[in-house]
Order: sequence, then C-alpha cells, then structure tokens
Amino acid sequence: MIHVAATLPHLWQFFAFLAIGIGATIAPTSQVNAANMAANWTKGVANNGAKWLAKYLAPKALFNANPTAAQTAWQAGIQNAIANNTYATGMANANVTAAANNAQQFGQTNYVNSATTKAYKYAAKSTSLAAAISAVSAQVQSMPRGKGANNNSRMLAWSQGMAAYKGKISAT
Repeated sequence: MIHVAATLPHLWQFFAFLAIGIGATIAPTSQVNAANMAANWTKGVANNGAKWLAKYLAPKALFNANPTAAQTAWQAGIQNAIANNTYATGMANANVTAAANNAQQFGQTNYVNSATTKAYKYAAKSTSLAAAISAVSAQVQSMPRGKGANNNSRMLAWSQGMAAYKGKISAT
C-alpha cells in the first residue's frame, strides 16, 4: 500500500503521455460558452426540483429568523442600488418585446391558474382585508359629499385610511 501511495504523484505524468499517444488534449478556456451555460441551467432546474424543495423546507436558517438584521442588510442593498443607479439602468435595459412575449405565452395562463393555485392565500387574508375596507368605508361614508373640497377630503380619507393598514393585513 505504501508503494502504491508513493507512485500516485507520478501517475499524472503517465496519463499525460497516454493522452498524447491517443490524441486527446486539454485546452484551457478564458470564455464561457453561453449556449452550454443556458443548456446546463435548464437541465439543472428541470432535474433538481426535489432538491430545491428539500432545501426550502429544511433551510439552515428561516428567511424570517432575524428580521432586524435582514432589514439592515436590505437597507444597505437599497442604498447600494441607488448609488449605482441600478433601477434606472435595469429599466433602460428592459426588453419590452420579451415581456410582451412572456405575457402572451405564459401570462394569461398563469394569471388564470392563480385563481385556484393561490386562492388559499387570498382566502387567508380576506377576513382581515374586508374588515379594513369596511372600517375605512364607514369613515368615508360618514363624510359630506359633493364637488370640490368634500370629494377631495373623502378621497384623501380613503387613501390615508387604507395606507394605515399597509403591512397589517394578515392571515386569520
């Protein structure tokens, strides 16, 4: 065993000469092949659904484990994005044709399917949302109606009333 281990460091020389003898070559590349990258991504995603789900259901840390630290990191990321003009650059580079094609090919189907696939999410929050709408509606309905200032006041009361519920609509 010791003799075999002592010869292993020299095996690369043997394989290098073997490759020359049979015509195989190894060539380093400095470029990434985009077609290979896309094909590998597609295969990887298609073949790893079970792995994704397993890791999603058993993460190293829950996504909401430390909301204060996450918020600090989020704020730093937002400031970095602002400093680097990320939003404007992304919007300037948006491919409207691709967006339209995606909407036409997948959007309508996904939207319609969400009526069943996401119905449980809507139902879970509907009681809380209905209570918020009812409370704000009662306030607005009690205000004077009419052109100008009255309607402006009602509009602002609705907007401000619903804004007060932002982030507070929860599943029941």
